[in-house]
Amino acid sequence: MADSPVVVSPSVQRLRIVAIVTAVLLLIQLGLGIMIATGNGGVRPAHAGVGYLATLSGIVAAVFAWQAAKKAGSMGAFFHAVSLPVLMLVQIGLAEMGGLVIPHIILGILILLGAVGLVPMAGKLATRQGTAA
Repeated sequence: MADSPVVVSPSVQRLRIVAIVTAVLLLIQLGLGIMIATGNGGVRPAHAGVGYLATLSGIVAAVFAWQAAKKAGSMGAFFHAVSLPVLMLVQIGLAEMGGLVIPHIILGILILLGAVGLVPMAGKLATRQGTAA
């Protein structure tokens, strides 16, 4: 007996796409941050701009995670997705205060890891949704 293919809802598909976009933006952030840390301060405006884009992308991911979680019946990915823009706003605050470079770097790495972790969580939502139907 062959398994029927899992039909993934549009909300889960959107969550996966936005989670990947957020992770890519944060990888770009990492590269720009390394350039700043090694003495190329000229990329600081680009680092800030990509940070704002990543924050916006994180907010959109949280909205899509809420929609997907309602369909799948699991709120874990939603709470994970909501934590990212909250931490990104704290990150922006650290950057604006200046002088807190080490906490800014540590939080940035943790945010990157969280964003990368959201991608497989969205995949689990897709499988959970398929078995919940």
